Amino acid sequence: MLTGQNGILTQAQNAKNQTEKAEDKERIKLAVNAAQIGDNGFEELGQNNLQEELDKEFGEGKTGVRDNGDGSFTVNLRDDKKDYIILSNGQIQNGVDWNEVMADAKAPEEQETTSKNVIGIGTNGTEGQAVDMDLWSYAFDSVTNGYGLNSKEVFQNTEYNTNGTNSDTIRTAGYKGTETDGKNIIIPQYISEDGGKTYKPVTSLYRTFSNNKNITTIPLIPTTVTSMVATFENCTKLKECSMPSLVEDIRWCWNVSGIEEIKEIPNSVIYMEGSFSLCNSLEYVNLKIPDKVKSLYGTFRNCINLKEANLILPEGLENMRMTLYYCTSLTKGPDVIPESVTDMGKTFEGDEKLTGEMTIKASPTVYGNIFRGNSTDAEAKLIIKAGNNNGEFLRNMIKTEGMYNGEHIVVE
Repeated sequence: MLTGQNGILTQAQNAKNQTEKAEDKERIKLAVNAAQIGDNGFEELGQNNLQEELDKEFGEGKTGVRDNGDGSFTVNLRDDKKDYIILSNGQIQNGVDWNEVMADAKAPEEQETTSKNVIGIGTNGTEGQAVDMDLWSYAFDSVTNGYGLNSKEVFQNTEYNTNGTNSDTIRTAGYKGTETDGKNIIIPQYISEDGGKTYKPVTSLYRTFSNNKNITTIPLIPTTVTSMVATFENCTKLKECSMPSLVEDIRWCWNVSGIEEIKEIPNSVIYMEGSFSLCNSLEYVNLKIPDKVKSLYGTFRNCINLKEANLILPEGLENMRMTLYYCTSLTKGPDVIPESVTDMGKTFEGDEKLTGEMTIKASPTVYGNIFRGNSTDAEAKLIIKAGNNNGEFLRNMIKTEGMYNGEHIVVE
């Protein structure tokens, strides 16, 4: 009567769990409603505005959000290890209760190479089934203090780990499967090496899919992931770009990939060097760069078909070296370059179609070749407006470059 499946204590615990889930869903609904009420009325729900409101409701760092790419969002309560799904119609339903999955999970029968003591459970909707860990390299990652999906040797790259022992970058990918449709690739979100007694989150996808020439769609990324350095580098057939709301590092993540659109960058991102370089399918970018980003070194370098880069740059940005280097189709760049920028070396070099107006508030200490190779067509002028009483500096900077006032670059 007390302890059985239908016992009094069990039923009481079930009732408590249902009450807690109902309360969680109500609080998430409040966050959704607040996110959709903007300064100018109704706003479309997105990862960033939803995460901001969840931080207010649950506390900063207590939740994570993932855009599932089908109009729905997954909200993960990090401490409670519970997921909730926000449907496209605004309804909120229970997702994976990772605690329940962890209690019953076993390695799948097809897992033969990896020890049966290793259990991975992953991003596969509401079922929470175990992942075949034979398809993944994995190791504990001291950089993010969780598991990463690659080998110990790869995580020792000094490119990634300043305390690493490998000075030469090892480009081995962590995914060993042959599936090309990312919707069918289940990435482990938690891993246990002791048969399910304890689990730790997957926090890094460093080079997990790099150089995979066959993958065509992006898998669901675990909400626990904070690092995506070079995750999809050289995935030339991959058209999609998304990342969960807690990611901090996306250096070189989509370098030489086939992505066609970037919806938004999570506010949590700090590092963006080279993130979208040589993405030749990108044509239009409308992005607010997160406030914590200090460097955009090479971020859109050699995106040869990029026509417009409408970037809202943060106050505090310092490095714009080669940010839009040799984007040969670019006609419009950022409207404003912040005062904080100190390095503009080669920022717009080779952008031969760049025109319009740009306000430069910065007086950079490094600016060599900033506009080298731009068009000399007097009918297609780039008008630079001084934004910080620095007009004389800008005129001298451009003359130093050999691009004289009155030709294709005019300082007003």
